[in-house]
Amino acid sequence: MNDTEKNLARYLEMEGILNDFFRVFNFCFDQCIKPEIEKNGNQPVAACCKNKYYMLYDLDHPAFDRLKQEREIRYGKPEDHHWPDPVSPCEYHSPVTGCVLATHKSPICLAFMCRESIDFLRKTYSIFAYDYLGVNYALEWILTGDFSHSQFNEFKDSIRDMIKKVESNPCPVKACDNRA
Repeated sequence: MNDTEKNLARYLEMEGILNDFFRVFNFCFDQCIKPEIEKNGNQPVAACCKNKYYMLYDLDHPAFDRLKQEREIRYGKPEDHHWPDPVSPCEYHSPVTGCVLATHKSPICLAFMCRESIDFLRKTYSIFAYDYLGVNYALEWILTGDFSHSQFNEFKDSIRDMIKKVESNPCPVKACDNRA
């Protein structure tokens, strides 16, 4: 396995951990998407997916090329996706289910959290460490090999700590009612 393959494997490992965090936190669906769908008569919404971010922010680097190749093998090329009544310019965004990419997302897409969700994370769980641009850069550095083994482990541990904190402190109903 060459360095690019090793870096991609570490990136995908981190993607799995971040996906676990987003599953536990679940702010986006509960506080953004669901209310918008209800407000719009069950019509699909794009929420934060307003552009082809994977095209705008992916770096010109062999590791990003490999991530893209793997993504296209698993999920098809962007131009393979055609949605009736699309709500996002991103080809990977289904108007019914949202992002079709369970894995192999671009760092910018994987890392993104809006200001409201970050504020809620801070207010409700006292988690102040999530900075979506910092997470994006960390993911880029993992993918390009510019993140040391110790930095990688520290990053993994910090996300796992956030998962534990959210899991061990279920959101009090009153606070959840006032998320947005």
